[in-house]
Amino acid sequence: MLKGLNRPARAGSMDASCAMSAYLPAALLLLAGLVGLAAAWIMSGSGSGRYLVIAPWGASRAEAINLVRAADGGLVGMGRLSNIIIAGSNRPDFAAALRRAGAWGVIATPSRIECGEPLPGGQAS
Repeated sequence: MLKGLNRPARAGSMDASCAMSAYLPAALLLLAGLVGLAAAWIMSGSGSGRYLVIAPWGASRAEAINLVRAADGGLVGMGRLSNIIIAGSNRPDFAAALRRAGAWGVIATPSRIECGEPLPGGQAS
């Protein structure tokens, strides 16, 4: 007869991958909640007149600013990448004008967004 088959498992013998997989559903729920909160916060800026503008990949900062100027807008702030800026305008069709001017992405942002270095004059971007 085989010995040791009916032996109870030791307390510390649980596999590490099995222990980590127990946290996976909670981690996924946390991630989904954070993504939802971020999306709701970004979408709350529809009336601010400010937009996160994504110029074509490889565009210089000057090209991104010229894209905004072509849509009759102004620079509000700058992102860390040269093709990402925050722009503003009072035009009701500003987002559509940015897309027609060549912007790859235009997202309405809340007025209190800060995603870059301070602009000259102490204003946060």
